[in-house]
Amino acid sequence: MPRSAPSCPAQPPILRVGLTVLLLCAASFWSVPTQAEEQNQFWSVHAFGLKVGELHLSATQTTNSYSGTSNFKTTGLAGVLRRVRFTISGAGVLRQGTMQPRTYDGAIDTGKRVSQTSLRRQNGVLVKTKGAQNPEVPIPAAATKGAFDPLSMMWLTLRDQSETSLCQITQTQFDGTRLVRITLRTRHNDADLVTCSGTYDRIGGYSAEELAELKTSPLSITYRKEGAVWRAQEVRLTSRHGKAKVIRQR
Repeated sequence: MPRSAPSCPAQPPILRVGLTVLLLCAASFWSVPTQAEEQNQFWSVHAFGLKVGELHLSATQTTNSYSGTSNFKTTGLAGVLRRVRFTISGAGVLRQGTMQPRTYDGAIDTGKRVSQTSLRRQNGVLVKTKGAQNPEVPIPAAATKGAFDPLSMMWLTLRDQSETSLCQITQTQFDGTRLVRITLRTRHNDADLVTCSGTYDRIGGYSAEELAELKTSPLSITYRKEGAVWRAQEVRLTSRHGKAKVIRQR
């Protein structure tokens, strides 16, 4: 995979089981490519001790912009018991190496319901322009300022990183219905591996009952040194459904 540059209504169910994760910092820490570079990634998703799905991510970044798509589907026994699929896409610009999301579109099929959400940048914030579901608790527009959409979060977190960008993440994410904050600040070194640990915090759009059930959960991403870059290998988190992990296949 080439070296990359400096980072529905409701969230897709898989994100609640561990994919949200793919979720991320002072993007100014990232180096910027001198020409268009593309990454294609394939991940397996595991929960309850079983493989439950597959995730694909394809993204391209230049000195001035980025865009990408990602799709997930349940597989094996999980796919037989309950089919879940989602496809998301997003695009944005880079200003002095800092990512600024511009557009986002997401479609999810839970096997029972199909829904779609669109976000567009207006006056410096992401605004929902399509999507029927409203937050359980209204989210002030000011609270979403600087927030990334799910695709931008995924790209920021999972692309190749430099030594200075590792474990320097504090970023909010808005999907049109929920606002969360991802923090990855604790660093653990182990030979050619680095694990960045932190938390996934629900901060907006959730009911009191939802926050009582789960407000903060642990999150970590492990990167492996490959040449001059650090490449994401595994994501782990604990959700209300239990522990989950996402493992890179290529």
